[in-house]
Amino acid sequence: MRSIVLLNDIPADCNTLYEGQKLQIPHPTPTASPYPTATLSGIEATREACEQVNYLVQEGDTLSTIAQNYAVPISAIKDYNGLVNNTVYTGLPLVIPLCERAATPGPSPTPTPPPPYPAPSPLLPTDGAAFALEDGSVSLQWSSVGLINANEAYMVVVEDITEGEGRKLIEYPTDTKFTIPGSFRPLDNKPHVYRWWVSTVRQVDVDKDGNPVWESAGAISDTRVFTWSGEAAPESTPTP
Repeated sequence: MRSIVLLNDIPADCNTLYEGQKLQIPHPTPTASPYPTATLSGIEATREACEQVNYLVQEGDTLSTIAQNYAVPISAIKDYNGLVNNTVYTGLPLVIPLCERAATPGPSPTPTPPPPYPAPSPLLPTDGAAFALEDGSVSLQWSSVGLINANEAYMVVVEDITEGEGRKLIEYPTDTKFTIPGSFRPLDNKPHVYRWWVSTVRQVDVDKDGNPVWESAGAISDTRVFTWSGEAAPESTPTP
């Protein structure tokens, strides 16, 4: 409006206009359109965000050794550099896409061990029980601690305390009983005192000979004792 008033030299309120009056109409001033904003494609955006390093191929380099040194797949280096094969030459500039590195695996989570089992309770034989020469074996029994896992067992320890240190029997039954064989009976004609106890254990490995390696899985029971008589002394033959 203002441009028409100025061009035709008429009052701002246009009160002098009359029908049929000729007016000059100014040409509109063209408005410059903004340039379109460049938008990266998905692939270009990914490459733009990728951490990269520039590398100049050295004498003796191969694409394989370069990829190994940077822990980047060969295919990624070829893709980022437009290579059609694995051939590189001294002085060739390469872009190494560090974002293509394989993720470094973290440490495996350590499984949480189950809570320790309570101590078993010895049941038989009664504390202080005596076994005679004719008893070919001695049966031990104790209370269950509940359902145990496939890699777990009871550890039964039997010691001949009359014999002294060194004569000990250790077994790993999965049942709540164990029979002491006659071979562990005293080797002389004296009654020996035996001490025994039981606990739960868990297999965690095997040794170089293939034998299980155990660790404690619960509390140790109370200790009980019993006596066991050994072989009778041979009768002496009178001298004629």
